[in-house]
Amino acid sequence: MLKKIEKLPEWLAESAEGNLGTLWQIVKAYRANRRQGTVGVKTRAMVRSTGKKPYEQKKTGGARRGSFVSPLHVGGGVAHGPKARDYRQALPEKMAHQALRLALAKRMQAGLVFEGNLAVESGKTKDAAAILKSIFTGVGKVIVCLSEPSEMTIRAYRNIRGVILVSPGQLTAIDVMESRHLVVAPAALSAVQTRLAK
Repeated sequence: MLKKIEKLPEWLAESAEGNLGTLWQIVKAYRANRRQGTVGVKTRAMVRSTGKKPYEQKKTGGARRGSFVSPLHVGGGVAHGPKARDYRQALPEKMAHQALRLALAKRMQAGLVFEGNLAVESGKTKDAAAILKSIFTGVGKVIVCLSEPSEMTIRAYRNIRGVILVSPGQLTAIDVMESRHLVVAPAALSAVQTRLAK
């Protein structure tokens, strides 16, 4: 049975009034770090083509053309197009921990964090779904945080669409903010507290 965490734990009480700018900055950095940055087009200098003039300078009745690789030509280079680049931003550990504390505090205040026994020793998906039935409608993303789960428990949860399994060491501020609900096992919550206390 899942129980909503209605009262902020003492270790999160101070974080509830933290700087939201830190949370925004860390979430922005996580999203930037997801980008591949591989989109790019060829400029006219990169296009392989002949150096021959397309047609005569005069007596055509058209504009003067001096190159096949001009952006005005089909198959030519692209002017001011996107270039491959690295979008990665730094994620200082202290800021990441502060953002995670703030995200957890805000979601708990909104009544979106639940705690309970999440072990499913049968390994059956229907048993795992029965545990989440009270909060999970199949819409949105639900983060399930487990500390050292058994193989059968992992098997039970991994086939439910929209449910994402994370360990206490993997939980991030963007996971908490982008999910519809966060469900944690008591041992996992203690592990998160230990991690954030460092």
